[in-house]
Amino acid sequence: MVIRDFDWKHSYATSDIREDGKLVDILHDFYIPALSRATRYDRVAGYFTSSSLAAASQGFSRFVENGGVARFVVGMQLDPEDAAAILRGDTSRADRVMLEQLDITPSWPDAVRHGVELLAWMVTQGYLSVRVGLRVHAQEGTPQPLDFAQDGYLHEKWFILGDEEDEIYISGSLNESRTALAVNAENITLQPSWISDWNRSILKDKHRSFEALWLGKHPAIKTFSLPEAVHARLVKIASNVTGLFEIDGTPMPYHPMPDQKQEVREADEIQPSLAERLRFAMIRLAPLLPGGEQVGIETTPIEPWPHQRFVANRLLETYPRNHLLCDEVGLGKTIEAGLAFRALWLSGRARSIRVFAPASLTAQWLVEMAEKFFLPFYRRTNSKGRWECIDMLSGETIQGDGKMFDSPLEIISTGLVINRHGGRLLAGLPETDLVLVDEAHKARRQTPDNQTAVPRFNKLYQELQSELYGKSRTLLLATATPMQLNRVEAFDLLKLMPSAGAVQFSEDLCEIFYRTRDKLLNREPMADYESEWLRRYLNDVRASSPEQWRFVHNHVLSFFGQTGLEDFVERWLEPMDWDEVQPALSLLAPLGRSMLRHTRSLLRAYQREGLLNANLAWREVHPSIVKLSGVEREVYDQLQDYCAELASHIAANMEEGRQRAAIGFYLSFLRLRYASSFYALRCSLERRLVKIRQTLDHKAQQFANSDIDREELEEMSDEEVEGLVLKHRTESDLTWEQGAVSRLLATMDRLPSTPRKMQQLLQDIDQRRVSGTDRVRQLVLFTRYADTMNYLHDELRRLLPRCPMGTFSGAGGTLRRAGEYHPERMDRTTIKQSFVGGNIDILLCTDAAAEGLNLQSADLLINFDLPWNPMMLEQRIGRIDRIGQHHEHIRVLNYLYQDSVEEVVYSRLVQRFREALTVSGELQFSLLPIQPEDFEDYAKADGEQGKIDEEELLCRAYEHAKRIKERQQLTEFKADEQKAAYEALEAQQRAEPLPATLELIWSAISESKYLRALGGSIESFRHGDAFSLVDVPGLPREVLLTTSRDLFEHGLGQDDHRRLHFATYGDPVFEKLLDYMLQPLTEVQTAWQNRKPLVSIRIDNHELRTLEDALDTEPPEDSQIELKERSLPLQGRQDDRVGRQQKVMLNSASASLASQKLNSSPDSQNNQISEIDRFRVDVNNRHGQRVHLNFDTPDRNSMLAVREKLLWPVAQKGNGLVVDADPLLLTASRDVIFRQLGDRNCRTSHDVARRLTIQAEELAARS
Repeated sequence: MVIRDFDWKHSYATSDIREDGKLVDILHDFYIPALSRATRYDRVAGYFTSSSLAAASQGFSRFVENGGVARFVVGMQLDPEDAAAILRGDTSRADRVMLEQLDITPSWPDAVRHGVELLAWMVTQGYLSVRVGLRVHAQEGTPQPLDFAQDGYLHEKWFILGDEEDEIYISGSLNESRTALAVNAENITLQPSWISDWNRSILKDKHRSFEALWLGKHPAIKTFSLPEAVHARLVKIASNVTGLFEIDGTPMPYHPMPDQKQEVREADEIQPSLAERLRFAMIRLAPLLPGGEQVGIETTPIEPWPHQRFVANRLLETYPRNHLLCDEVGLGKTIEAGLAFRALWLSGRARSIRVFAPASLTAQWLVEMAEKFFLPFYRRTNSKGRWECIDMLSGETIQGDGKMFDSPLEIISTGLVINRHGGRLLAGLPETDLVLVDEAHKARRQTPDNQTAVPRFNKLYQELQSELYGKSRTLLLATATPMQLNRVEAFDLLKLMPSAGAVQFSEDLCEIFYRTRDKLLNREPMADYESEWLRRYLNDVRASSPEQWRFVHNHVLSFFGQTGLEDFVERWLEPMDWDEVQPALSLLAPLGRSMLRHTRSLLRAYQREGLLNANLAWREVHPSIVKLSGVEREVYDQLQDYCAELASHIAANMEEGRQRAAIGFYLSFLRLRYASSFYALRCSLERRLVKIRQTLDHKAQQFANSDIDREELEEMSDEEVEGLVLKHRTESDLTWEQGAVSRLLATMDRLPSTPRKMQQLLQDIDQRRVSGTDRVRQLVLFTRYADTMNYLHDELRRLLPRCPMGTFSGAGGTLRRAGEYHPERMDRTTIKQSFVGGNIDILLCTDAAAEGLNLQSADLLINFDLPWNPMMLEQRIGRIDRIGQHHEHIRVLNYLYQDSVEEVVYSRLVQRFREALTVSGELQFSLLPIQPEDFEDYAKADGEQGKIDEEELLCRAYEHAKRIKERQQLTEFKADEQKAAYEALEAQQRAEPLPATLELIWSAISESKYLRALGGSIESFRHGDAFSLVDVPGLPREVLLTTSRDLFEHGLGQDDHRRLHFATYGDPVFEKLLDYMLQPLTEVQTAWQNRKPLVSIRIDNHELRTLEDALDTEPPEDSQIELKERSLPLQGRQDDRVGRQQKVMLNSASASLASQKLNSSPDSQNNQISEIDRFRVDVNNRHGQRVHLNFDTPDRNSMLAVREKLLWPVAQKGNGLVVDADPLLLTASRDVIFRQLGDRNCRTSHDVARRLTIQAEELAARS
């Protein structure tokens, strides 16, 4: 039966008279005939009351015959305080009210009891899903009564019934009250889809409204899932009934009760066989078997690139070892980390994982971990522990209150870590198996260019060094910019890497290695002590980093390179050709031992060999210069005057240095807003003016204390930045600024309605217009600010009404369909799928979309404004310049105001670089060697402190580029060599059988006789196959599982609304399927919950180690399953004693040298160090080129215990120690002493020796 084949009336009312003279019976005349034919039922009506729920159950007895799936949104009336708490995520406030409505009492009429019991059974059997709605003000978001209408929204009662082809929209006075239920009183109107275009249009609108309600994105109704306590009560109600009835007592004719249903299945022998349960047991336990870590990688819904697989495997085989993850932007550091997280989490090797990232990236981390790896991370949104997580079933974001660090999987903003007003957050951090810090380059010393001074580190580095390093078994530092760091800053990160061995804590020893290596590669003669030192270093690598040594020796070096390395280390022979050994000297260098880095050159190498399965496009970046004149130029000049005068006022009215960081940050913020759009600048100035007036009236919240620093400024919202530097200002000073801002706004009132930059955008869009339509070839536009994005959306919506357009920002996504004016809200995944599917022509994004949103179907990206951090520009371009880009070439248009700082850097400076400097091909040209601070200094007005000109900017760029080239040489590993090494390594790994793979999981599901007996079957789609699960207890009525990555990426198709899930660990449907199939095998479930490492599954004396083994096994039904456990060595934190003792020795030896060679009275640095330099030259000219240097340490035994691993021989001498010092050690000591002399309070031999001794004692104590 189908809906269309029934003779429907236009309306049904209990007061109507039928043709036979009887009153209309709504239940039997409408609901039962309708639901007997429907397979879909979406309802928006009623309250969460017993009578309303009972009324909503009408016709359910026939609905289940068709395998129908229903979704109900029911309203709830609460007091404002409870409603507000629920909107904040505390759904427990709803439990009491909802449970009261389900408290069946003898006073309940039979109609109510029958209806509630039938509805409860539908929920527990998976035929019905319910979400509860709260009415909120459509504009303000505050809780309101359900009948509230002052915001223009009227809460209606309606529902949609449908089958595969047709549907009906029903509205009217739906049965709600207990009195109406008793007489079954309703009055409804029907609008079938097959009658008219008008009806079809209404249905389209209602579908859109329902989806918004269901996803919680409706502006006037916020919905949430049934609380656990309420769902449990429904299960209890369903389990206690002996029969199911309609509200009028009509018995349910088709489906038996759950206990009866089980009897029928047993009678028909529809039960999983032991062989099938064994296969699902092997799937469940595969991550715990030998090689199980690889199962986590191989069963993700994404196909890792070769280098991503290599990084994940390196992290696994060396776990727990610290690493630097340094892949170039767009090559997937997040993917690499997620693969390792998933493998370690599933195998039980890591029981706690925490990610620390800038606030702007935490939401992206949450989405990536959920969508790509099915890892249920919690994202902490404040220091009190409030959280967000993603519901794996619905994809919705759930919020709630909790306690910081009480979840094993957490994502935490580094802004919370460095917030001076939030206390020491990390003091409460528990021991954590794995910690990752994203954007780790932001943990740095404050003056990296001054290497002659004792370093002072920012708050993030201090917390990283003092808390995270000590409380994590494994620490991963992720940064795409290691080459952009000052050399000493890279060494600062290396101090957190115990794998660096003896050189870990000393940048001076790192420098010794690189200087020695460079002498070899330049074929300069080496002294004996240098060769001996290098041998000691390499032997330390072989002992402390055996995995790295094996990889380099077996997969990177040629035969001659292997022989040469062995000759040098083991036989004390010089290699015949140092060039053959060069890769080892890079990969085994201090940075190479810890850093995992890849560039796009590697992908090009794969592309040349035809090993890349997807396209890698060539990019063309073009500046689009926008000339300024007239009022636009006047606004710019006036803004510069305001900035310069404000800086002058602040300096004149405050103590020296007070709020200097804050004023510079605020002025840069205004200049960036101007460069974005006049609209964005106006919004900021208007808000600033309000804050000035409030400050004058003593009403404003004032930001920026005198001790605020750059880290905290960068974590501020735009609104907070607009309130900076208002504190500690005089009334006259504020009055001046009020007038200056007002005058600037008055000038902006004379701006043309369509600014020149907007005109340029319209011209570029017009060139892409599809002839005769408003449609255009796809493009992505980026802007820094949401204000600019909203302005552009409004303008384009007005000018291109038939062009489908989307937006994506930190607030989420919207889609405005062709011909419609109001956009609808959409989640990240839907926006991406709509764009890649060709349903969006223009996508407007803020930088919130610059991470994790893949938009490779577009060949044009427009930067409406340019960031002052070239890394962010590269992240933007990376949204379309991706593996799998649909086009051979892509274009990037950079909109630049003529003579602006952006035009100078991104146009003129680029051209001058191309002409005057050849930068290594490893450096993408969009990554100009310019720092945000350089932008800020160049953008300053003439006369403003710190202002630099174009030539100085170019000089800085040259210097940055020079350093980048130097640092690239520190870790150079050529792309072709990488490719060859990874191919050999992957071939070796592929030879080892895995406990489970996606292909084997698909075989277990698709070949299951039990699932097929229930009605399951394979269905084929354009991008792959899926298995339809039918009638599996505890699962939705019909759901699809696939192991096809292509199908999961592209979906079933626009017209197929069934739910598609990926058959892998963490997917909620797959997990429920495993739990159901393994119900009798409690020992399997217990082993999984406890994550016990296993050797095999044994059955009838047969040992099964892979799912393939299980697929080939048909054991007798009475066989017993036995789990054979294995033990893993207890892995503690990495041992950094060698690095600490080597640093203690260096400091102690330096203290001894300082006390002997420095003057006892203050003098200049150069004069003080001259005696040490003379002594060093003298030792170098000696026959043995060595000198015995006596020293002492706080713990001689600790040093003597590791003396064989130190880089210089140490021996005991009397009550002290002696080191066989050579010119290398003297050079390192000289540099250590020189830095101490840079302190104005440390100028004598006594001061330096005392300081170095104290530092050695502190380091030894930490050992």
